[in-house]
Amino acid sequence: MNCAYQFFLRIIISNYNSMINNRKLFTMLVVSYLLLASGYVSGLQAQEADVVRVSGTVSDESGSPIPGVAVIIKGTNKGIVTDMNGAFSLNVPDENAILQFRFIGYAVQETVVGMRQIINVAMAELEAPVGIEPAKPVNLTINQRKKAETDNSVAFKMFREVSKQEGDNTFFSPFSLNMALGMLYNGTSDKTRTEMVKVLGIADFSESEINEYYQKISQVLLEIDPITDITIANSIWYRHNFPVKNTFIETGKKYFDTEVQVLDFNNPNAADVINKWCADKTKNRINHIVAGPIPDNMMLYLINALYFKSKWQMEKKFDKEKTKLDDFNKTGNQKIKVQMMEQTSTLPYYADQYLQCIELPYGNQAFSMVAILPSGNMKINQLIEYLPDADWQNIVNSMRQQRVWLKLPRFKIECKLPLNQPVKNLGMNRIFNGDFANISDESLAVSEIRQKTFVEVNEEGTEAAAVTVTAIVAFGTQKRGDPIEPVRFFADRPFLFLIREKSTGVILFIGRIDEPRE
Repeated sequence: MNCAYQFFLRIIISNYNSMINNRKLFTMLVVSYLLLASGYVSGLQAQEADVVRVSGTVSDESGSPIPGVAVIIKGTNKGIVTDMNGAFSLNVPDENAILQFRFIGYAVQETVVGMRQIINVAMAELEAPVGIEPAKPVNLTINQRKKAETDNSVAFKMFREVSKQEGDNTFFSPFSLNMALGMLYNGTSDKTRTEMVKVLGIADFSESEINEYYQKISQVLLEIDPITDITIANSIWYRHNFPVKNTFIETGKKYFDTEVQVLDFNNPNAADVINKWCADKTKNRINHIVAGPIPDNMMLYLINALYFKSKWQMEKKFDKEKTKLDDFNKTGNQKIKVQMMEQTSTLPYYADQYLQCIELPYGNQAFSMVAILPSGNMKINQLIEYLPDADWQNIVNSMRQQRVWLKLPRFKIECKLPLNQPVKNLGMNRIFNGDFANISDESLAVSEIRQKTFVEVNEEGTEAAAVTVTAIVAFGTQKRGDPIEPVRFFADRPFLFLIREKSTGVILFIGRIDEPRE
């Protein structure tokens, strides 16, 4: 019956144009088709009476429903997907049918239907893959932990100023800037040092404690996750025959693992040599930050290079097949289409009247991305203004495991960030005027601080890089620069994100996405 039914249907469709003029033949075929179709439907109805209807819900071990679970009749290609409440309902051929439940990150479950019409299933999460042990927390002293929190506080203040200056789609590395300023601090003296101490909030730390902190944090970040590719590199480049104090050089080598290079700045290729170092340290993501020819009054460059590449933790990867075009609501309610990634999983989550945030782990869970959305009617700029006064550590500590329906756009950003004015806005002005007696007996001043950054986020993970250059010139000649169901976390409007090491809380990068681009 089924074959004849399909045969007649194919004849009618394929020969419609030629038969429409032969009404008698066309009418005979249509009547025959309708009679066969009627018999076929009757047969289906007879078969339908023999099937069993089974319903139920799928949850995790804590009782939270799991949307998106594939419920399959084993041995067939028939099945259904659970809805937002973890519920399903489908027909099975008889009581001997076996239902199979599949969901990424959970062990496959099977159950025989038997005489049951209601089947509720609790799925168990898979253990971490063999050979990938969760990272062990970094042990910092009380003072070192306090220094990390102080740096994070300055990070949010700096990002506020950088964001005011740059606007949409800004990506900034506070860690890279802190490393560069840490090297610079060792060369300061008198009022310049006093001002840096105040602005950076380091009055309670000795110089050796500050240096030991940066030494320790750099070492642990490089070692804590074998799955993550991370580079932290520092360098001092100074003009041939310019007198730099040996104590400044040796301190840089000891605590910052600084590479020191004497270079003929008059050579037309000098800038290329420095740029190649930056490119090598960042896998060619930052390949041109020092412009040539180098000015005659330029005496030193203090440079930090930071590179990060990691895959999402295995259970938290995004399925590329679920990525699709979706609306992103820009400020001003303008809608654009973006490639939106999607997953539903258990993630650290926090929400209050100002913000909601989730945390996505990388590799062995040492590093993570925190995505932050403004709550309610708050705008992205208001959130950026709020964060420097918020208790960030309390927000992080208050995150709890929660089923989250997550939508996050793919994006890629590259930024060139002049940082003179943001640094001045924080109150650090004297570095542009002098007092660097611990670098040289010659009069020096910072002429420029600039940073270049790169980030790409996709279904596999994240790649990010930053280079911060502090340019130091001979004094007086510098150029002055100016619920039950999963909570919904839909990053379909402007949002913030940051990349951090979880156990220390150290923030490596902060960014804002106002218009996702690839």
